[in-house]
Amino acid sequence: MNQETSTSSATSPQPRGRSAFLIADPKQRLARAAEKRKKVLALLRDEIWTVTEVVAMLLGVKYAAAHALLKNMQRDDLIVSRSMFIKGSRGAKQVTLHGITPTGLAYAWDLNETTCQRQPWEPGKTNPLFVPHQIETQIARIRAEQNGWQNWTPARLLMNRGLPKLPDAEAKDTHECRIAIEIEREIKTDRRLEAVVGAYISEMKINQRWTRVDYLCPDADFAARLARNFGRLKQLRLESNGKTSSKTGKLEQAHLDRFRFYAADQWPTGNFITAKKVEK
Repeated sequence: MNQETSTSSATSPQPRGRSAFLIADPKQRLARAAEKRKKVLALLRDEIWTVTEVVAMLLGVKYAAAHALLKNMQRDDLIVSRSMFIKGSRGAKQVTLHGITPTGLAYAWDLNETTCQRQPWEPGKTNPLFVPHQIETQIARIRAEQNGWQNWTPARLLMNRGLPKLPDAEAKDTHECRIAIEIEREIKTDRRLEAVVGAYISEMKINQRWTRVDYLCPDADFAARLARNFGRLKQLRLESNGKTSSKTGKLEQAHLDRFRFYAADQWPTGNFITAKKVEK
């Protein structure tokens, strides 16, 4: 006799294993499954595609449970799944992506919600080179939302808004401040950093769109080195239509204070580093 059908007294031995954690009421099980689907579709309506590991993190379940849910969603034509090989430091690795379908988009908003125009996933248009970066951005999103951040908007939904610098995402923190988020894995040249700082500071001063920029780095050592590079800059450089301009301005400590550098696993509530201007 399993837990779902048992009518024995409270003193009876409790069953062990998976059945001990099942919800007894079929209606509650269905409601729970529907809630999980809703969370996945809400993610996919913005992110278009994801991977099983991200879904497991989103739902707070193990990989096997996330995999089973995605298989059921695929069966019901809410998502489509495709595998591709992603190049890494240890060679190519096969990764399965799960993308939203037209049917999935139809169910991605409740009937009382205002829908937004979105396109279903087209696997052939997904560049394998960008997949690892997008996965890291999605992981950052889940960390932020689990810590009370709201209104996460990925880069693809910020395009065509005339922004001088397109961050990997933006979101509002627990103080209702809009923060630009950068997933940084490479050290850029000083000239490029001057343009990055110039673009962000310009947008902050003119349109007050962002309060600050958070850089999420592979580890604390990388974050410290990136902050040091910001601190040694002598000027900020403005861009026009994505092209570096010859127009420059003096870089002040107040500008650098708008940038924070985190080890990714410490963001958004852990320790961060700020850049200190180097005077010579």
